[in-house]
Amino acid sequence: MAGNRRGEAARAALLDAGKDAFSHQRYEEVSIVDLARTLGVAAGSISYHFGGKRGFYLAVIEQTFDEFRADILATRGPALEWLNRVIDSLLDRAEQHPGGYELMVADVADTQVREIRDRSFDQITEQLALELTGAEPGPVLRAAITGCIASIEGLVLHWLHTDALTRDQVRELIVSNYIGAVISAIRVDPTIRIREEIMDSILADPQALAEFVPPELRYKLMEIVMANPTILSMFLPVDPPVSAETN
Repeated sequence: MAGNRRGEAARAALLDAGKDAFSHQRYEEVSIVDLARTLGVAAGSISYHFGGKRGFYLAVIEQTFDEFRADILATRGPALEWLNRVIDSLLDRAEQHPGGYELMVADVADTQVREIRDRSFDQITEQLALELTGAEPGPVLRAAITGCIASIEGLVLHWLHTDALTRDQVRELIVSNYIGAVISAIRVDPTIRIREEIMDSILADPQALAEFVPPELRYKLMEIVMANPTILSMFLPVDPPVSAETN
């Protein structure tokens, strides 16, 4: 057991070092020998754990995606607070490790990297849809969320490479894009049902609505209510009003 723990710790240390190395240098510039020397391990340990430099590089990219997915799973709270925490987690990672973030969205011409990226984004899409609806996404919602993620990629990269936007502006744009994507999906496929707990938490907490959602976006949330008969029925009387009898 102790040997397994040491092996896992050594593998984790290599992945952390690899993330830093591949974030600051191109693949061909990273020296496995120099990296191992910096960590004080034998160069062969990278081959032992990952099968070589190529396997090491792919494992670093996969680990980067795994960490973000773990952030989503670990985040809890009312709907709007949850969304903003997830966004802040993404922006924190991008801001603190810009090279690591670019690893997640770059090298799409590389077939193996693209497979990892596509598989990871599909898993992230399913996690976001599960949070929204409590079920796996249908084709319309899946397409809407996938497109939103692609938009967020470019937005965050633009933020990292320029001083044109503040972090708060980036967050508001992401919230707007996400809410807009969900609304668009519901319009195309009215069978999509947002979990009642989400709408309850939004509508029952005007202060959170005011804090997390810009004024111009709040009406969009009400569009979701109007587009979902199940949710709408919560705000309508069960029986029609009885008219007064006339004498």
